[in-house]
Amino acid sequence: MALEISFYPYKLPLTAAWPGMTHNPMRFREGWVVKAEEHNCSGIGDCAPFQAFGTESKREAHRFLLQCAGNTWPDSAALLGKLEKQRTGYPASCFALETALLDLKSRKTDLPLRKMLNSKSSDRVRVNALSGSICDENTLSSIESGFKVIKLKVGKQAVEEELACLKALCRKLPPQYLLRLDANGAWNLDEARYFLAASEGLPIESLEEPLHETGLAAFADLQNQTNITLALDESLKNLDLNEVLTNPAIRRLVLKPGVQGGLRCTLALAESAAAAGKESVITTLVDSAIGVQATCQLAAATDPLSPGLAHGLATSDWLSEDIAKPPEIRAGYVFLSDTPGLGIHETF
Repeated sequence: MALEISFYPYKLPLTAAWPGMTHNPMRFREGWVVKAEEHNCSGIGDCAPFQAFGTESKREAHRFLLQCAGNTWPDSAALLGKLEKQRTGYPASCFALETALLDLKSRKTDLPLRKMLNSKSSDRVRVNALSGSICDENTLSSIESGFKVIKLKVGKQAVEEELACLKALCRKLPPQYLLRLDANGAWNLDEARYFLAASEGLPIESLEEPLHETGLAAFADLQNQTNITLALDESLKNLDLNEVLTNPAIRRLVLKPGVQGGLRCTLALAESAAAAGKESVITTLVDSAIGVQATCQLAAATDPLSPGLAHGLATSDWLSEDIAKPPEIRAGYVFLSDTPGLGIHETF
C-alpha cells in the first residue's frame, strides 16, 4: 500500500482574544488535521498557519496540502524528501506532514515520538505559564497552578506605565518565581534600554523580542548593556542563522517547529545552538492538542540540552474546546506518556 495523505479542517474558539495581536485580535484558531496512512497504520499532524509569526498563509497552506494529498507517494521517505525542500515556503504545512509521518513511524516501532528523536529524551518538561499582559489584573492567577515561570506581554502601553505595573507585580511575587517577558518587537532602542535599565534587579527570567528594529547588531548591542537574558523569536526568520549562532552576545533562541518547518530541523537547530553555548526555548503556536503534543515531544527531546529550562507549551487553556486531549500539565511541568507516537489516543 502506498502512502496516502488526507486532511480535515477545524476551527477552535479561544477563551479570550490572543494578547499578542493588538490591531486584529485573534478569537479562533483554525487549521487542519493531517493524516498519513501506510500499511494499515496511520499518523497525524497539525497544520495551523500563523502568518504573523512567520508561517505561510492559510490559503498557501491549503494549496500545499492539496498538492501533497493529490500526489502518489511510494513511501514516507519520498514525501520527507519533498518536505526538506519546502520548509522555508510552507513551514506550518511541513511541520504537520512531517509530524504525521513521524507519528506513523514511531507507532510502527512502538516508541514515543520523543524517544525516536532522541533516546535520552525526558519524560517531563518544565513549562511557563502564559498569563496575558503585564498590567492585567489576573497576572498572579498562574501562581496558584504551580508555575514558577510566568510569561507576560509587554509593549502594549507606555513604558512608564508598564514599569509601574511590573514593579507592583514583583512586590507581590513569591520568592523563587520568575517573569518571562515578551515585547513582540514593540520598542525602539532607546525605549528598550530604558525599560531594561529600570528592570535590573527584578525577578525577570528573560525578555523576548524587545526591538522593532531589524538586524542582529542592535539586538546584540542591547544584550551587551543588560544582565537580563534577551531572546530572539519572530525576528529569527529575517536573520542569518549562522550569524546568530556565532554571535557571542546572543544567549537564547525561541523556536517554534511550526515556524521552523518541522520537528527534526528544529531539533537540529537547538543542538547547534547548544553547541554554541546558547539556550533554546521550544514553544507552540497556540495549536490544537495535536500540535501541542508534537511540540511537547520535541521539547522533551531538547530538554537534555538545557535541563530544567521552561518551555512555552501551556497554551491549551486558551482554547475553549479542542480536537483531542491536550498533554497533562501539573505543578509547572508537562508529563508525557509512554504511548507510542504522539500520545494521542483519539482516532481521526
